Amino acid sequence: MIKQIASLIFAILLSAVVLQAQQPQDAPFAVIDQKVREAPLVWAGDKQPLSKMFDDERRRLGDDFERELLKWIANDPEKHYWISAFIECEDYLHGNKRLPKLSLLIKQQGLALVHGKKDVQSRGYVVGLSITAAVLSDELGLGLLAVLYKSQAEELRARDSEMGGYVPALSKDEWDRYDNINASIRGRPTVIGANPAVNTDDSIPRAPVTGGILNGRAIKLAKPSYPRAAREARVSGTVEVRVLIDETGKVIAAKAISGHPELWGASEEAARKSEFTPTKLDGRPVKVTGTILYNFVAQ
Repeated sequence: MIKQIASLIFAILLSAVVLQAQQPQDAPFAVIDQKVREAPLVWAGDKQPLSKMFDDERRRLGDDFERELLKWIANDPEKHYWISAFIECEDYLHGNKRLPKLSLLIKQQGLALVHGKKDVQSRGYVVGLSITAAVLSDELGLGLLAVLYKSQAEELRARDSEMGGYVPALSKDEWDRYDNINASIRGRPTVIGANPAVNTDDSIPRAPVTGGILNGRAIKLAKPSYPRAAREARVSGTVEVRVLIDETGKVIAAKAISGHPELWGASEEAARKSEFTPTKLDGRPVKVTGTILYNFVAQ
């Protein structure tokens, strides 16, 4: 009897050891994390082997891929930079479907992670992510968003000669698309859209922290209604709404500052219903000012 109990305990312990040994490999993207631990500079080298491992993992995860991916990249700007490329650049797809909208979301999240940081690498990520986000936004028909991203990249490049080393490698077609984005490098970007207008009312007070474009940081991003008259008139384009967010993440002020005036009211109303992750400065919650972009497409 004692021998049987001892054998059972041994079997249970052995199973636990085997399970523990298997779990890291079975965890989403564990094989990539292991590769990076073994070769920390792997992100800086040839991306083909790493992108192949990533795409194999994408197939393995199936319907769970997107959820697990967003959990895995978490607060790592380097992962945001390269993974956003892995899911939309043809060279890295290895037969998988291209996901440009998810790629743009990841780029937006990556930019939020490095926003306001002064170190060279973080500013380099701003340049690289902004340039590729501009190209992708233009491809997706988000004209104003493309303008804002290009302006952000070019203003930083103009101020800092070191940023030239962080300009991403793009194809000729991608550079042509980027060059054709109507960005104003000095001053405010030109608004693209049907009958665009700019509201010079600067009634939203400044907060201690400026969050830039906030779409990717929303816990709840309310969708604006499409005004019937604007829809019937086929008014379209992107509306930029400046917002003030309080210490709890709630929008306490919203003002449309560009886009078609007939779309301003609906955009401001949606912005006020949106909620964001609270922002902390030195460990204390603070107010944040930033921008929400709404894109209206006439059907």
